[in-house]
Amino acid sequence: MSNDKKHVYGIDLGTTYSAISYVNEFGKAEIIKNSAGGSTTPSVVYFETANNIVVGEDAKDAGNASKEDAARVVDSVKRQMSNTVYTFEAFGKEYDPVAVSALILKKMVNDAKEAGHDVQDVVITCPAYFGELERTRTRQAGEAIGLNVLEIIDEPVAAALNYGLEKPDVKGKNVIVYDLGGGTFDVTVISIGSDPNRDEIRVICTEGDHLLGGKDWDDRIVQYYLDQFEEKTGRDIRQADPEETHGIMYDLQTAAEKNKKTLSNRESVSQKVSFEGKDVKVELSRGQFEEMTTALFDRTATLTDRLLELAKEKGIAKIDAFLLVGGSTKMPQIAKKIEEKYGASLGIKPESFDPDEAVSKGAGKNGQIAMIRNMGAEGKSDKEISIATGVAIEGIEKAKKTVLVKVATKTYGIGVVNDEVSNLIFKQSEVPFEITETYYAVSTTDTLAMSFWASDEEKMKNISRGRATLLVEKPFYLGQTVPGGTPVGITVKLSQEGKLSLYAVVAGSTPFELEFVVEGARDEQEMNDLKKELANKSTT
Repeated sequence: MSNDKKHVYGIDLGTTYSAISYVNEFGKAEIIKNSAGGSTTPSVVYFETANNIVVGEDAKDAGNASKEDAARVVDSVKRQMSNTVYTFEAFGKEYDPVAVSALILKKMVNDAKEAGHDVQDVVITCPAYFGELERTRTRQAGEAIGLNVLEIIDEPVAAALNYGLEKPDVKGKNVIVYDLGGGTFDVTVISIGSDPNRDEIRVICTEGDHLLGGKDWDDRIVQYYLDQFEEKTGRDIRQADPEETHGIMYDLQTAAEKNKKTLSNRESVSQKVSFEGKDVKVELSRGQFEEMTTALFDRTATLTDRLLELAKEKGIAKIDAFLLVGGSTKMPQIAKKIEEKYGASLGIKPESFDPDEAVSKGAGKNGQIAMIRNMGAEGKSDKEISIATGVAIEGIEKAKKTVLVKVATKTYGIGVVNDEVSNLIFKQSEVPFEITETYYAVSTTDTLAMSFWASDEEKMKNISRGRATLLVEKPFYLGQTVPGGTPVGITVKLSQEGKLSLYAVVAGSTPFELEFVVEGARDEQEMNDLKKELANKSTT
């Protein structure tokens, strides 16, 4: 790699594992290995001391050490991105999901630096159905360590981009991207354009569940081990003092993940469960494992069925490929059950394509395309862009012709009277999207009382606030006093990157942006405090 070339790095910030990539001088997306030589880094953080934080495989190992060490290990924090009250405490300090995620990113960036990469501009991935709060917090995690986060891109879109640009034989095909990661699940229908002179990837519709992933398969194994121990000893470890069982439970969780992977290659596996001087050897077969986790697969199938119906409504009559993405799709049962359920009706077999690395690589490719386009918009010639990036002229021409069309993954609306939400932008609408509605001042005022909401509603114009999630509620100042009954135009914009913007205009005035920080995200002062705090902490 040429260190003087400009790159945008793609980061898959995963629930259980994370990865970072860039597009090399040959136009291929390449994973940057971590300091241990691995392609992925466990998304696990161990607070060894107040200022030294261990991230990755060593952090997982710390959870298997003493009870005190295990209590300072945090994982699966991505599942808490929507939880505004969650914090993890270590050495008297509380860390929210933004801070923990920032520490994971810091480790990855430091490892990349050791490999000769100066990581500054990045594209970070997130589940497709993440809303404004989760996307904002993901962005803030990167900004907290000084990264320039160009975009938060949906994981299945990134995977499809990697797939579509790598396989020339997929032109004109409609593809389901079934993305089962360690802690989240996405399923998306994507149409790949047939034009031989350009690459076009169009998102048709998407569904998902941020509390469904490989960890849930692990949890089923843990519960089986605990049940077997209770059956053979009469002692239920789950009823014991959590302070005494924290290390044991962590050991079992780690063993469950390992044994799950072993069952991908073997028919059975054994595990010793020890507590209070009693040892029980538990046998688990692949058949038992598949049976106990059938309900989890069925949850993914329900979302997939819904997605196929949505795709039909949008004119997609035929699915040509079923793409498996995410480390958890390597479990044999996933491909087997998908073929059993959809093989006959769709006439296709599931295809695994770079399941561990596709998301990060696609983000890297998306970043490179955006960088080339931005440089072109600044007036730079193809030759100048080539010199700055190391990308060949033909690669630059191809990037400029690449089209990526996305959809809204949430419905957004404004709070109105009678505790209702008036929906303005609907889920599955193509983005960028812009709409203006007129509202009226209730009385003479210089302030507009505004509440903005998100939901998964796809069709109804008005819904109760109980069916939506509050994004922001605050008074917006109009810059002038207006009499009651004055019409105020409210414009809502949703960018292709999933960023929301609100604007207001009183007749005869210039529109102005209503600045807001989504409820639960860090404000400017809190971000500054976090940046200072993380600057004094090292990650290894």
